[in-house]
Amino acid sequence: MKYCVGCGFVGKPKLIIPGTLSMEIVLWLLLILPGIIYSLWRRLGSHQGCAKCGKKHIVPTDSPVAQAAFGRMSPPSSRSAWVCMVCGDPIFHEGGFCERCEALATRATEAAVHLQV
Repeated sequence: MKYCVGCGFVGKPKLIIPGTLSMEIVLWLLLILPGIIYSLWRRLGSHQGCAKCGKKHIVPTDSPVAQAAFGRMSPPSSRSAWVCMVCGDPIFHEGGFCERCEALATRATEAAVHLQV
């Protein structure tokens, strides 16, 4: 599990490849040299990024940056708040589903404990 510093998403990163496959195919069909150059550029420019926003700056959930963000995300003990484990948005009603991504919500304190495991 990784934490995105840009958008706050917690989850598995995905491989981000620049450019498009259709452009790569067109360049291969038209001329071989531009196809090779474009293919190399796509492969060398690929990176593991946030599955939600695509940014490169993702850190492990046990890093100090992520732990500090989780500390800010946890609600005060007197407040009954929930947090979506998919998109990370706070949910201020009694459980159920996240209105943004329709995922099952869990209490923020349970989420923090789950992420530390």
